[in-house]
Amino acid sequence: MSSLVLVDSNYWIRMIALRREPFEELAAYTGDYDFAINGIIWIEVVRGRSDPNKRARFDEGFSTMPVLELSAAGWQRAAALAWQMDRLGRVIPLTDLAIAATAMEHDAAVLTFDRHFQHIPGLVVVNDLP
Repeated sequence: MSSLVLVDSNYWIRMIALRREPFEELAAYTGDYDFAINGIIWIEVVRGRSDPNKRARFDEGFSTMPVLELSAAGWQRAAALAWQMDRLGRVIPLTDLAIAATAMEHDAAVLTFDRHFQHIPGLVVVNDLP
């Protein structure tokens, strides 16, 4: 597995639901992995925080992480994945396709509990860190 891990919004949201501190959970692995997000993940996580203090805590934590961008070629890859998956009868949300394409462009694994990612060919997906 790549040492670069794109942490999907699904991970953050599940940790919150379990009343666990996601930044502390990931801190235990900082010597082994480099954790990153992208803009979609940032927005998906903070938009659901009703408490302004919790939203600010996520904004602060995310601002210290690498934010991976998607190039024009990456968006083209996302479009191709959408087309391919649709033809196979697997309609995957655009946000997940963009997250997957971002991970693939940066040679990163995706840390998530979302099963949509399991269907994307060539994507390294983990739901636990060894």
